[in-house]
Amino acid sequence: MQLRLCAAGGLQQAVAREVERMSVDCTEVGHGAVRVETDAATAARLTLALRTVSRVIWEVGVGLPNTRHELTRAVAQLGWEKLLPAGRGWAVRASGRSPTLTHSGFAAQVVADGIRERFAAVGRQQPPVDLERPEILVDLHLAAQGAEVGLDLAARSLHPRGSGRRAVAPLREDVAAGLAHLAEIDAGSPIIDPFCGSGTLLAETLAVALGLPARRAARTLALSRLPRFSDLNLEALSPPTPVPGETTAGWGFDADTRVITQARRILTHYGLDEVARIRACAVDRLDPASLPPGPGWIVTNPPWGRRLGGEPSTLWRALGTLARRLPGWRLAVLSGDPSLTRHLGLRADRRFPVRVGGVDARWLLYSIRQVRNPSSASLR
Repeated sequence: MQLRLCAAGGLQQAVAREVERMSVDCTEVGHGAVRVETDAATAARLTLALRTVSRVIWEVGVGLPNTRHELTRAVAQLGWEKLLPAGRGWAVRASGRSPTLTHSGFAAQVVADGIRERFAAVGRQQPPVDLERPEILVDLHLAAQGAEVGLDLAARSLHPRGSGRRAVAPLREDVAAGLAHLAEIDAGSPIIDPFCGSGTLLAETLAVALGLPARRAARTLALSRLPRFSDLNLEALSPPTPVPGETTAGWGFDADTRVITQARRILTHYGLDEVARIRACAVDRLDPASLPPGPGWIVTNPPWGRRLGGEPSTLWRALGTLARRLPGWRLAVLSGDPSLTRHLGLRADRRFPVRVGGVDARWLLYSIRQVRNPSSASLR
């Protein structure tokens, strides 16, 4: 079976890295998605464990026409009576667009019509449609070249971790995990976040470094109700807790005392409370002597000034000052405003364009070198 692994824009290489760390080969790593050709057991294992994906789609029809009547006829040729479970509510989710199908709601209806035609043609009763809380989600992806139809193996977005977080401008969990993979952060080095906020980036970075899977409950996912997976012991496919190897510790800091309690709660929810510490401290008050011995990583998402109020340039200057006092360390920073990065006083080694919350951002990686005169550092 062919899977399409969906992720936020710019994180496809991160998804591929995580998939390959699970000893699974990718058949395609493209701009829009990562594709894997595999069996049902591995498909289930990926859906249960991957941190970087937002959806896992089992593609049951590819290269389909992207015009109304032709798409309906093509969908009606697929064996939906074998794919959809009896008595389970279903709906169609549409994304993308084609020259003639530009409205997602109408495009979803075109696919639904094809499914109804299929059940009528084979003389089988169609499962009920449930647009509010579908247990099964048919996925339609439109493009100028054609259409793809599949089944969403979770029937929901995979980014929530069940932590109940509430924060201003929160970073999605799958995006945070993807950023950690792009930076290739592994166990063995300390990780600090001077703008930890609710703790999502720190928690996901630690989880990636330690090789911790997402560990979703199979019973909450659509694949537990799909006939194709009925012969599998899905609970047995849940990824085991990895054997501890090199350890990694994390430290999170934030000037906003209101988020400290939430950050601690989220790290506890992740099972990382024994390897991470959180305390209230502004970035310009951080003393390098109080930090763990390095070299390590500064991994952070400072205020951009677009969603958060105030003037962020002073915070970015303070971050640059802190980084230059930690030679040998590495800095990974997310920026949604190119004008802010110059305040770091550092030159980026690598830049990854990523799409975050509808904003074209950059994930910037820096190697911190000894600078004799910080004021003369190149600005980027």
